[in-house]
Amino acid sequence: MQAMGFAGLAVMAAIGVAIIGHNMLGWPTWLPVTVVVVVLIAAAVGAYVTRSWWSQSPADRKLRDASDLDDVMGAGAIDKGAELRGLSDDDPARSGLTAEDVAMAIGVVRRQGTTKGGQRVYKTLEDFTLIIMGPRSNKTSSQAVPRILAARGAVVATSNKPDLWILTAALRKEVGPIYAYDPGRIAFVDQMWWWNILSAVVDYKSAKRVATHFMAAVGTNNSDGGNSGFFDSSSKQMLSRTLLAAAVAGRSMRDVIEWIDGYSAEPVELLREHGLHRHARALEAQWGLPQETLGGIQGGASAALESLQDESDLCWVTPPETWENPPAREIPELDLWTLFAPAEKDAPTLYLMTQEGAESSGPVVAAMVDQIFKLGDLAASASGGRISPEPVIVLDEAANICRIPDLPAKASHLGSKGILVDVILQSYQQGMGVWGREGMAAMWGASTCRIIGAGLQNVDDARMVSDLVGTHEVWKESLSIGPGGKTKNRSQVREPILPLEEVAGLSRNHALLIRQGSRPVLLDLLPWYRETDNAAAITEHAREYTATVRDTAIRELGDDNPLGARLRHRLSAV
Repeated sequence: MQAMGFAGLAVMAAIGVAIIGHNMLGWPTWLPVTVVVVVLIAAAVGAYVTRSWWSQSPADRKLRDASDLDDVMGAGAIDKGAELRGLSDDDPARSGLTAEDVAMAIGVVRRQGTTKGGQRVYKTLEDFTLIIMGPRSNKTSSQAVPRILAARGAVVATSNKPDLWILTAALRKEVGPIYAYDPGRIAFVDQMWWWNILSAVVDYKSAKRVATHFMAAVGTNNSDGGNSGFFDSSSKQMLSRTLLAAAVAGRSMRDVIEWIDGYSAEPVELLREHGLHRHARALEAQWGLPQETLGGIQGGASAALESLQDESDLCWVTPPETWENPPAREIPELDLWTLFAPAEKDAPTLYLMTQEGAESSGPVVAAMVDQIFKLGDLAASASGGRISPEPVIVLDEAANICRIPDLPAKASHLGSKGILVDVILQSYQQGMGVWGREGMAAMWGASTCRIIGAGLQNVDDARMVSDLVGTHEVWKESLSIGPGGKTKNRSQVREPILPLEEVAGLSRNHALLIRQGSRPVLLDLLPWYRETDNAAAITEHAREYTATVRDTAIRELGDDNPLGARLRHRLSAV
């Protein structure tokens, strides 16, 4: 109403000026008409802006206040990115630089009720990003896919579904080689390489680190409820020293499994032969324990290797000449240094796919990503402190398939080295289940960019987010009735800007951005299918890759499978 009033006054003033100017001052006929038109346009714009401002509640305005985000929007994002890339103001490479060249878009700040315009907000080239979005909340389309396709350097992506492969592999193949780890046939990608997991083992400390990933998959050793700590620690020591023996002797994980399952003393002798006498004596002492105690320790170490018991899994981490059925073609070893030292202008991509649960290859995924972090540290040091172009590591379903125990500690320094990590979780509580209360709090605190999206149904999670968004003052009216009649009271009270139910009810198209040193801001997300640059190409390639996955899955069902026969008949009729 106020906006319409202002517009009406403006129109009346314009008409009055036009009439006076025409009648008294002898203006040309066209001039008063022009005055009226210009003022009418200005009045309409003013009315729209005023109406847009008044249509937003105080809470809406606070949620869309991006005044703290100057360094991640527009020119500020370009300046920040150029600084991180070491580009001075007079550097020729600085000319024509766009925000997309030196940052990654994560959303748009728009006024309430508008669907176009607004300002793009970016994550910087030193951010460690924690993304918390529930199932089917647009996290793949709005987070993982755009991040992978925006990367200028190498990419590592984990997933428990084929969607990342289907949506991004073709476009990433245009900028460099692609490698896929798919032992569970999630995307039905054939094995084209193998990785020596023992290449990460150079001493007892590194052997213990690899063992940790396998031990994490089995949880607590239940051989003796009162001594579970002893058995867990002892199983880890046995596995660590056996891994060390295999590494120094040039053996493989196949030998490690056979030694532990077969109660073999061979690793003791190998440690001794290579001058590791203290570790040889320690392992020998374990094998000499009473059978009841030894059984619990050996059982824990054996259970930790359960994910490698199938030959189809073991082939991915052992040399082809050791396979039960040697391949007809050459299967080269993948050197993870390739990610940091690719051929000129190449940007390689590594897809790591596995399911969670009993059939998970999560320990191998975690060990591989952990080794990539280690190599990244060395690459950054050798590059003067930062890697450029920056590798992007998207850990989708991190709590299910990439349980790196000290990931929270890494959050504090990876970004400063140019290693850009996105950890995607379904809830804060899920993270606590893997890294504990203190570990998850540490990762939250060290993350410089936090994105909270749809699907948060846990009350504690919603309350935490609501509290972080904060409160604001609102006017409340109350009516009291007494001897003197009715009395209206008006007072200010503090209310949550985003109550619990609104946190839980966030749209799939929106997310909260919580950056270090900034108020939370509500963003409109930018899923790949709404972006004009790659949407058509992604759609076309996805159709092709989906058909390949489908056809391969049907073939693997076999000729005698009734579902396979039905699907083949249906496809042949199309």
